[in-house]
Amino acid sequence: MTSNSSTTDSCAEVDARKHSSIYFGEPFRIFFPLGLFLGSIGVALWPLFVWHAIEFYPAQAHVRLMIEGLMGSFIIGFLGTAGPRLLDAPALIAAETSLLFVLQIASALLHLAQRQTAGDIVFLTMLLFFVGMMAKRAGARADLPPPQFVLVLFGLVNALGGIFLLTAAKSFTNGSFSSRLGSLMLNEGFVLFPILGVGAFFFPKLLGGAKPEPTDLRIARTLWVTRAVIAALTGAVIWTSFVLEALGWIRTAAFMRGLTTLAYFLGQGHLFEKPSGPPFLAHCFRVGALLLVAGLFLPVALPGYPVASLHMTFIGGFSVILFTVSTRVIIGHAGQSHLFQKRLRFLIATLTLLIIAMIARVGADFIPPARNAHLVYAALIWLSAAIVWGVALTPKLSLTED
Repeated sequence: MTSNSSTTDSCAEVDARKHSSIYFGEPFRIFFPLGLFLGSIGVALWPLFVWHAIEFYPAQAHVRLMIEGLMGSFIIGFLGTAGPRLLDAPALIAAETSLLFVLQIASALLHLAQRQTAGDIVFLTMLLFFVGMMAKRAGARADLPPPQFVLVLFGLVNALGGIFLLTAAKSFTNGSFSSRLGSLMLNEGFVLFPILGVGAFFFPKLLGGAKPEPTDLRIARTLWVTRAVIAALTGAVIWTSFVLEALGWIRTAAFMRGLTTLAYFLGQGHLFEKPSGPPFLAHCFRVGALLLVAGLFLPVALPGYPVASLHMTFIGGFSVILFTVSTRVIIGHAGQSHLFQKRLRFLIATLTLLIIAMIARVGADFIPPARNAHLVYAALIWLSAAIVWGVALTPKLSLTED
């Protein structure tokens, strides 16, 4: 009896250690909830300000918590999970994931404390560590990384370069240009480029129900070069549009960015092709992609409303895509692929609320007397979307495919 009991206890301890290690080896299980939490704080700052619950003007903290906190956490969680698996390389270990987690929390706290430069530097440090972790794993393989990941690299470089320009803008002769360019690189490029790069490679498989595997990297070198060149040219054109907008060529920049994004979605992301599996998630992603493109094009018609255009891009585009793809990741890793056959009511509710929040927030800039009310409505509706999504999927973060 004693021997059997000891064996059972030992097996339980091993299973517990194995289960806890999944959270570090598949960091989306940690970073998705963290991102949702930080994004919710960033959104809640506006009603708290309007209701005089906080004294500081929250614009900069809001932007950083949404870009670096929300989007940064989901990007790290996704790439930190999918990257090693795709490369058939070792998963992140506890020390690596914990380091990234601590740095992300520290960055967010600094932004809430109105220490923007310090928060940006900590976030930059986290990105550098993450790039090093991924580079180490990619360097150990003979196969080349996915050619579309040139755009993922563009995104990370834009975040690093954007933070540098924003931090050093006061030291430059043309500080206003550097500040505008840095803001565009961080607030748009950091998210837009990974969405295009990851989307073109992963989404046809993720949305169709199949999993990306290391064998997907084994394509002919000439085809790899062609796709990499297309990705690099796409990144270069979009980055050039950032420079043009920073110089004041707003309409030209918006047209270039919107057209290039749409062309890449269509040509490399196969946006309107029939999915290989159940179409529900593909339809959700298409909605986000089209709203993203619409937001990028909006300054062509309304160059005087850059904040409205940015929120259409962020809430309607980035956020809808974020919640759609993250739903696919969580359900797939929870071993509940049968749910892909269904129209997920919680996701329909989430995306509907996000679109309503987008309309409220974009409308705020066109109705100055009611602006604060619209900010509060948009924030509360976005928070409702986050709650619906979080309640439905957070319990699945502890489930595995086994």
